[in-house]
Amino acid sequence: MKSTMPVNIILLGVGKVGRALIRQIQAAKEVLKTKGISVQFTALADSQGAVSGDPLTADVIDQVLTNKEAGLSLLNLSGYIPLEQLRALYNTETIVIDTTAAKQTTIHQALEAGSRLIFANKNNHSAPWTQAEPFFNQEKVKYESTVGAGLPVIRSLQSLINSQDEIVLMEGVMSGTLGYLCSQMESGLTYSQAVTQAFELGYTEPDPRDDLSGFDVARKALILARTAGWPLEMSDLKVEPFYPTALGSLSVSQFMDTIPTLNADYQQKVDQAAASGQVLRYLARITPQGGTVGLTSVPKNSPLGALNGPGNYFSFTSKRYAEFPLVISGPGAGVEVTAAGVFSDLIDLLS
Repeated sequence: MKSTMPVNIILLGVGKVGRALIRQIQAAKEVLKTKGISVQFTALADSQGAVSGDPLTADVIDQVLTNKEAGLSLLNLSGYIPLEQLRALYNTETIVIDTTAAKQTTIHQALEAGSRLIFANKNNHSAPWTQAEPFFNQEKVKYESTVGAGLPVIRSLQSLINSQDEIVLMEGVMSGTLGYLCSQMESGLTYSQAVTQAFELGYTEPDPRDDLSGFDVARKALILARTAGWPLEMSDLKVEPFYPTALGSLSVSQFMDTIPTLNADYQQKVDQAAASGQVLRYLARITPQGGTVGLTSVPKNSPLGALNGPGNYFSFTSKRYAEFPLVISGPGAGVEVTAAGVFSDLIDLLS
């Protein structure tokens, strides 16, 4: 690794992942210096505004962390600026990291200004292809944590592509939440018990339908397809939600009250699979022509069938990995591992 002047970091998003990333970077600063890497935060932004400095001091960074953990804004902190002023800080010496879940940020302006970019936010890479294309196939853009949290999914796929391998098929269990539901139903819980348990444990979004819709899995599948060189659109994926869409108009409490009526239907699916030595998994399957996302029966004694709880599983079949696909499996969710995936991208950009 080559020695450099301090690199400026602008972080968009100081939620759970953003805060974990700040702590990981701050804790590693001295070790990084021994490797010739020096980084400093020059702005930390939430959805309303940002705190900037040249650079931000450790005290100000601590104040940002304290405020956000208490649910407070950044408005009264030293160095506060409106979001529109962030654009003036974007330049070729800056790395902009997006850990938000926002559909609209100033990240396009950062790219145009020559900044290097790191994403945990899936929205830009899963947008319509005309909007998403600038964020693919660029050495200065990293997005490992958009799929599989900290698992080396994107870089493994890129390695295959860069070595002139040809991807034929990609499959995966890409939602820890939906994987957890399948495992709990397999162990004897009803559909409503499994969903309620996941909801109460905080495994689901505040509205569980955001997970059950399968849309988040579809976005990850789309990102993988595009990384493989297949410029698919969301309309190329057939997505089967993990709940009847007729319940989509209900409030969250009404939905949770109604789901026991779904128990018999989902129990029948579990029983039918078990009768043939299979189990249910919420699977994404992608080819150059398109893909499917939905509940599927797989052999219980297969790697997918053996997957337990919230684990993720990604399988790449290619010209070289034809008989035995390349498989990556492990925790595909979690604040610390997602932040670590972003941190790994940062090290890659600085190496």
